[in-house]
This record gives sequence, structure tokens and C-alpha cells, in this order.
Amino acid sequence: MISIIVPIRGEGPGGVKPLAALARDPESELLVAQGEGSRGARLARAASQARGEVFFFLHADSRPPDGALAVIRQAIDGGADAGAFSLAYEGGGRAMRWIAWWANRRSRAWKLPFGDQGIFCRRSTYERSGGFRDLPICDDLDFVLRLRRAGRFVVRPEKTRTSPRRYVEVGVMRQMLRSWRVMLGYFAGVSPETLARWYEGR
Repeated sequence: MISIIVPIRGEGPGGVKPLAALARDPESELLVAQGEGSRGARLARAASQARGEVFFFLHADSRPPDGALAVIRQAIDGGADAGAFSLAYEGGGRAMRWIAWWANRRSRAWKLPFGDQGIFCRRSTYERSGGFRDLPICDDLDFVLRLRRAGRFVVRPEKTRTSPRRYVEVGVMRQMLRSWRVMLGYFAGVSPETLARWYEGR
């Protein structure tokens, strides 16, 4: 069974309705990670309640590629311990296509995808990696780095389509610079609280 785990906060439970079709697969279940605490803490709680042998973490405003669960099963059956899809944006023009291109280059070259691409893993690999940590920011980056060390990580060519909402609200260049600053700050050891302030532009 594949457990599809979707974090929500401001969207409300209805925010996952477009993803309900995934759970129609008889060998899947859909868990909504809501409540208090950071996104990482909510994902960890949901994962602790999941029944599947495989976990698929997906943002509420992201749409996985057609046949996503079959692709995940194929990857796992082929020997992958964890992985992610490639990225595309729903609209946003040339600037968002360039950002998606860069994200896909980063993902393939460094095996460093982010949560909006959809991350999957075996339950055993999740547990071996330590799972999601209670972080206010970079919970996905932190998780992927440990997943890579826990087993074979693959990046699939099929694309998850995600919303460019934050880029539209903040401005493409401003949001891109914020994201890069936060990522570099994470690797430099800047505190999670400071990184969260940077991401919010404070």
C-alpha cells in the first residue's frame, strides 16, 4: 500500500479534494497532515499513523503526473529506496519555466528535490533516515539529505505540476533570491528560526 501524505494549514481539508482521485487506487490511502506545529512535525505525525509500505509526500497545491502511483511502484520494484518527480509550474510564463528548469537540473545533478515535486520512499527507508524533523523551514531539504544517505535515491522525469502562487504574490526575482538565501543559509548552519524569518522577508 502507498500512503499519500499531504500537509495542509490554510487550505482547509477541502484543499486536498483534487488529490482524492489518487486514493481511489485500492492499494493506497490518503492522510491529511493538519493541526498545530511546523509542517515537518505534522508530516511526521501523519507518517506515524500511515499503514503503507511506501510513503508519498505531496503538497496540497501540487498535482502529480498521471499514473504517479504506478510510477512509484515501478521505481520501488526497480530497486529505488526513495525518490521524487521532476517539476513544472501551472502557468507563470517564461520566468517560471526557467525556475522549473533550474530546479530539475539541481534535482538530477545533486539529487536534491524539494517537497513541491512530490517525495516518495519505502517505509523502512523513512524510518532509517529518521523521518521528518520539527523544523519551521527547510524540512523537505533536511529530509531529502538524510533519505539520500539511507538508500538509493532516484529522480523521475515525470513532472509534478505545482502552483506558482508564492512567486506571483512576492515577485519572481524576490522569491527566487529568498529561496536561494535560505538554502545557502541552511548549508551554512544558520538557525531554523532565522531562516524562517528570511523566507518570510523579515
